[in-house]
Amino acid sequence: MGGATPVRRFNLLDEPWIPCILSDGRLRELSLCEVFREAPRIRSISGDLPQQNMPLMRLLLAILYCAYCDTEASRSDALNLWNYLWRRGSFDADVLDGYFDEFHDRFYLLDPERPFYQVPGLAYVGDKEYDPVGEMIADVPKPDKFLFSMRSPNALESIDFAQATRWLVFLQAYDTAGIKSPVIGNTHINKGKVYAPKGLSGTGWLGVIGPIMVEGESLFRTLLLNWCLYDPADDGVRLFGNKDDVPPWESDDFPGPDLTVRTAFTGPVDALTFQSRRLRLVPNDDGTRIVGMVNCYGDVIAAYDTDACEKMTAWRVSETQRKKLGLPAPPLMPVTHDAGKALWRGLGPILAVADRDLRPGVLRWVEELQTNGCLDSQEHVLAVFSIHTQGMTYGTQSSVYETGIDDVLTLPLSFSRRDYPAINTVVDIIDKTSMSVDLVLSNYVRNLCIAAGDHAAGGRAQAAADHVREDAYARLDVLFRDRLAGFTADKDYESYGNAWRDDIHRVLVTIGGEYRSDANAPMFVERDSGRMGLMSVARATQLFLGGLNKYLGTIANDRKGV
Repeated sequence: MGGATPVRRFNLLDEPWIPCILSDGRLRELSLCEVFREAPRIRSISGDLPQQNMPLMRLLLAILYCAYCDTEASRSDALNLWNYLWRRGSFDADVLDGYFDEFHDRFYLLDPERPFYQVPGLAYVGDKEYDPVGEMIADVPKPDKFLFSMRSPNALESIDFAQATRWLVFLQAYDTAGIKSPVIGNTHINKGKVYAPKGLSGTGWLGVIGPIMVEGESLFRTLLLNWCLYDPADDGVRLFGNKDDVPPWESDDFPGPDLTVRTAFTGPVDALTFQSRRLRLVPNDDGTRIVGMVNCYGDVIAAYDTDACEKMTAWRVSETQRKKLGLPAPPLMPVTHDAGKALWRGLGPILAVADRDLRPGVLRWVEELQTNGCLDSQEHVLAVFSIHTQGMTYGTQSSVYETGIDDVLTLPLSFSRRDYPAINTVVDIIDKTSMSVDLVLSNYVRNLCIAAGDHAAGGRAQAAADHVREDAYARLDVLFRDRLAGFTADKDYESYGNAWRDDIHRVLVTIGGEYRSDANAPMFVERDSGRMGLMSVARATQLFLGGLNKYLGTIANDRKGV
């Protein structure tokens, strides 16, 4: 099976395979050519799994860099090009069609010599022919846990080319780590198995970073807002018009089957299309569907200090990694997302600037566009934008998928400016809210458990505190999203922030009161709490309200001007 030369009839440029939600709400699968042509009328991409969207978006961005590549363009030229397209409201069909005509033969899914995002002839060592198709689909559990899957086992005998292409792009971005079966030509085999290089993450590149993109109201605007043509704070790497920065379908240096440890990206296109895996899709006998894959480690790169080319994540200075790696200075590490937290709870590294500007490059690019007046002219004005985070978390040494991350926040455009004073207000409110919930509210629940005479070794009290804390963040979620969206530049940030703190204060007082009403604690009985001395409902409540006042301030009865 799969031995015969497949029919070269599925070309990503011509065949529909990218699911898109159009501006009228319809869902259609479009080819790559159609996606760029219809981009102004597409609201968003909608893959089989939300986490497919980011890899597909990065593929589209890489094509833009390549199609419009101008090695002679200055920063001013690049900005003029961006401005021209933004005001035109669509991409140049002649430019894209010319590029697609030149590289049309590099976009066949099952080409015997240059299959897209794959290695031709890739084969396992030994008797295993290929892995079943279910191994490439992220939301398919292992056979012993299939009872909990939403898919039928019968539906996983094969998949069509369109679906296989989407999972192919996903795997290059998010594939799990762990032990891989060796392929012929791999020189990193250890006792019949292949492992990720020691000290490096074995997942796909997007599994290492915290992927972030900026969204507009159409795919066209979203692509342009994430198309960083230069970095205003860094002249070290040419982002646009870099002749050495080519995607895998253009390169004549086609990757072989072996694992390759890389030290740096050549540019944004290299980062956007990074080949984390050596893959080959296996078709059925008549070449009409995909029945399996061959999969092994491909390009591997250390995550630190790759910020010059990777523009879709925030960064942090890591003293721990400096000591671990023996570096002369602390490196920059990507800020990853926490699946247990809403996006607004981690806004600090995304929006705030301290000693260094470590925000995602896409956000710095939006600031540059705003500074140069590209986003506020007549009918092309951009008043708000959205920050969209996606990702995967992994379990058991990153060998299995654990949780998918997908969250969106809408913000006024002014939040892209590093000097916008409201950002410091927002970060302070988030920090004080975290302390109010994680410390004050949680301690209140534990103290009420003590007052009720619960002498368990912290187990039931901690479980109750965790439950109330999760409920608090869930109930604060809508408030934070509404307040963030409404924090426009015309607001007095001090008054707006105070009113916001009052809202949070009231919500937490309500939650605490609800728990106290349900708690089985006698009002006038004091019990020994150990370190805190005698505890009663009255004292627990006093500590709770005092803690909220400390972090959020006292509630004002009437605030003007908000």
